[in-house]
Parts: sequence; structure tokens; C-alpha cells
Amino acid sequence: MIPRKKKQNLLQFNAEEIDCLNLILKTKPKSLTFGRSLFSFEYQQQHYWLKTQAGNVNQSYEAGFLNELAFYQQYADQPHSSNTMPDFLLPFQVIAHLKMDGQPESGRAALILSHTEPLFYDCAGMSLNEIKETLLNVLDVVDQLHQLGWIHADLKREHFVHYQQRVCLIDFEQVQKINSPQNVQSLTATPRYMAPELFHAEEKTVQTDIYALGIVFYEWLTGQRLTAGNYQDWAYLHCQRLSIELSEQFGPFKKLLSGMLAKQKEQRFTSIYAVKQCLLTENVQ
Repeated sequence: MIPRKKKQNLLQFNAEEIDCLNLILKTKPKSLTFGRSLFSFEYQQQHYWLKTQAGNVNQSYEAGFLNELAFYQQYADQPHSSNTMPDFLLPFQVIAHLKMDGQPESGRAALILSHTEPLFYDCAGMSLNEIKETLLNVLDVVDQLHQLGWIHADLKREHFVHYQQRVCLIDFEQVQKINSPQNVQSLTATPRYMAPELFHAEEKTVQTDIYALGIVFYEWLTGQRLTAGNYQDWAYLHCQRLSIELSEQFGPFKKLLSGMLAKQKEQRFTSIYAVKQCLLTENVQ
């Protein structure tokens, strides 16, 4: 048996006995060619994910994986970590060296996370107050991350999840310290969520997180995904063409989205606090 001690947000699997679990490979084919391995497994009727990355296969994938490991490790290393763990983190464990006899993943570092469910389901059947509450919960999570001195730098719909009555964030491969020096020539971002200034080789900031979150909110409220054929089309959409169009039902959220999705960052909200204040003062019933 694998001893697992329930300590707030810290999983306690025995690294040497991971091999005994029924690991099911779930990696997408493209990621697999870049050295990424993603497994699902079950233990004591609970579901988990295990992620590893091969070295010297793809520099970008490896850098992202190591960046995420370091982000999680800082909280695992803190004294009394159960009291200082951010609320937005899923239960996790960082393993320095996997023991998987005969498997290519043996010897690699790994990240284990509890399985969870997507947060953003169809909002068509929700009341405006329920939607407002969900938006505020999401804003609280991102605000907490920013208050800790980090920007997520890759916010997207699938990175918000629901776990035991709380909103959590996942995928911290692009996370970076606020105001840290950045190499804009090697910027990694998802065009669907890129703020206009990122297409002009500017650095990621709190405001680019806010813009990405605005796209998440906008797509959720409209029930439609933005579309573009290629990188240039995405640049044209975000820098010029995007216009906020909401049904009458969701009209009360237009001011919020306008402040989050302003094309000029000087006109965009400068903090999550400002976003929350706008949402709280809107007449949403």
C-alpha cells in the first residue's frame, strides 16, 4: 500500500511505489513527441493526474514544466505549509525522481494533482446573481495570485476548475513574477487570449492577465468561441476587430467587459481590485 497522509493540499504518495499504480497514459500525440507524459490513475477511489517531462527534447516544454514544478515546490517547502498554502491550489505533490522500472519516465521529476472538474459550464440556465458570484470567485483567485506577486501569464477557460466547493487554478507553466525581466522574443502565449500589446512584443503584465480573463468571461457569457484562421488573424481580431456584443440578458456585464478588454492598456483596468469594484457596483439582479 502507498501511505498517503491527508495534510491540507499536500499529497503524500510514496515515490518508489508509483510503479504499482495502474497509470493510464493520457498525453496528446503532439505533446508526447515533445517529451511530455500525462497519466491518470486512481487510488482509494480518488482520481489523480501525474505529469512528467523528458529532458533535451523540447526546450519550451521543458522550461515550462520546470517553471511549474518550482512554483509548486515553493509552497511544499514552506514551514507550516498547510497554513500558508494558497486557496487556489489543488492538492499536489512534487516528486524529484520517479521510480518506474523499465519505463522512459523513470528518474524524471513529476507533478501529481488531484482530479477535478471544469468550472465554466454553460451559463444559460444560471441567474445573473449566480453568474456574478462565479465571476467574483474567479476574480478572487486571480487576485490572490497577483497579491502573492505572480501573474499567471496563460489564463484560459480550461485553467479554472472546481474542487470541493472552491475555485482553483491549474497549469502554472508560464507563471512569472510581476515586473520580472522578460525575453519578449521567446514569448509563449495562446493567441486566443493575447492582449493587443503582446502582438507588439510588449511584456506580460497584470493587465495582460486581466485581458485574457476578459476573453474567458466574454466567451462564457456569449456561449461562443472567438475564431481566427492564423496568428495574423488573431492579431487583427484583438488589436482592431473585437467588439463586445452581449444579449440583452447579459447587458449589465458590458461595462465590466469593456474595462477588461480595452484595446489600449491605458484604458484597461489596472488591477483585479478595480475589476471587482466594477462588478460589485453594477446593478445585476
